[in-house]
Amino acid sequence: MYLNLNKYNINFIIIGKPNSGKSTLFNKLLKKEISPTGETYGLTKELYTQRFKFKNIDFVIHDTPGLRRKSKIIDKNEEFRNKEVIKLLDKIDLAILLIDCKENITRQDFKIADTILRRKKLLFFVFNKIDILDNKNNFKKKIKDFINFRYSQSNEINTFFISALSGNNITVLLNEMINKYNLCSLKIKKSLLNNFIKKISKDSKLPKIKNIQIKPKYIVQIDSNIPRFKVFINSKKKAPNLFIRYFDNEFRKYFSLNGIPINIKFISSDNPYID
Repeated sequence: MYLNLNKYNINFIIIGKPNSGKSTLFNKLLKKEISPTGETYGLTKELYTQRFKFKNIDFVIHDTPGLRRKSKIIDKNEEFRNKEVIKLLDKIDLAILLIDCKENITRQDFKIADTILRRKKLLFFVFNKIDILDNKNNFKKKIKDFINFRYSQSNEINTFFISALSGNNITVLLNEMINKYNLCSLKIKKSLLNNFIKKISKDSKLPKIKNIQIKPKYIVQIDSNIPRFKVFINSKKKAPNLFIRYFDNEFRKYFSLNGIPINIKFISSDNPYID
């Protein structure tokens, strides 16, 4: 297993509901005041794009207007801005979904997360203003448990807690963004992939179809901007969701791939060499 580290430009977006602290984080990363900040609701009304360098890596950063639910939007200009933000998601490598610790996580946050993950982008749930909480450790545990229990794609996200105002934990966040970005260039040796297939094929927990246990027979990695694989299974029928979820979870654990987008296509065939 090896990584391609010849990438030096990380293009990312800060996204979230109004007044979560996006512009404060944007300015803190740039170390200068560019995007407007304040207590006024929805102060940022345009996209701001800048560059900064961290550990000799060039970052392209976009600050965005807050995204509200469609039912709350009555201004055509706000509707247009939201569409522009969504379009930008196709062009970035990574998204920071910024959430105000005082508001906790909401259904709207999960909807934004779904929009990002459908595009197979790196996603960080970043909870801002952690410094104002009395019991920080208790809050962190509750949030992580809540996400793992309530969000089916929890293994595709990364969770962080920061203070954009003070800069607390921002360096750690940047380092982890680099680590996960590099993992997206992961190339896994055939021998390691085969070892995983042998291991999981012996797993008695593999789901069954009409009392017949589904087993992976062969796996290949395909060149892509994210880890992408084809898995051939011992069934002519389409792989059920239960099997897909189980395989994905075990694959991520085996290769330590939590928090990055993975594309696994399951091929139903008697012959593992037939595409």
